[in-house]
Amino acid sequence: MTQSTTPSAHAAPRSNRSLPAPMWLASVFGPDRDAQVARWIGQPGGLLLLPCGVSWDVVRMPERLGLPVLEALLGEAAETGPVLHDRDSQLVYALVTVEPGIDRAGLPSGVRLLSSGAYLAAPSPEMEWLNRSVVWAHMPAYPRPTDPARVVAALDMAARPVSPLAA
Repeated sequence: MTQSTTPSAHAAPRSNRSLPAPMWLASVFGPDRDAQVARWIGQPGGLLLLPCGVSWDVVRMPERLGLPVLEALLGEAAETGPVLHDRDSQLVYALVTVEPGIDRAGLPSGVRLLSSGAYLAAPSPEMEWLNRSVVWAHMPAYPRPTDPARVVAALDMAARPVSPLAA
């Protein structure tokens, strides 16, 4: 990455929350946002490395937990933010509000919080990507990150072993 793509502390003002999905995601690049979106759409693979910890953090979880978590989140009345599904690596990534209070040690096995210093390789939500192994499982037209407490609660439910007596 070049210097022009390095996010700054003022890269994503709160007003960016009412932007269409590609512009909102690229708002992590601050004033370079429009150039990054143009580059993103012009790439043959359509993937762009988005820095975590600027406008949102990411909860990365195995597919066996992530897909039930997404289903639980969508079943609630509260707004659910973008969720990326990498079918090849069998991982699900939920974009959450930057939250320093998440207990990383309390997360289920295989679940990680990605923040400053981490990147998310993401396709444009408005382009068909030929490979289709990395897809947006959920992308609102005007996204906002999900409250991490909701994701953690859904993870706790999904990670619980099913009791044979509960059936």
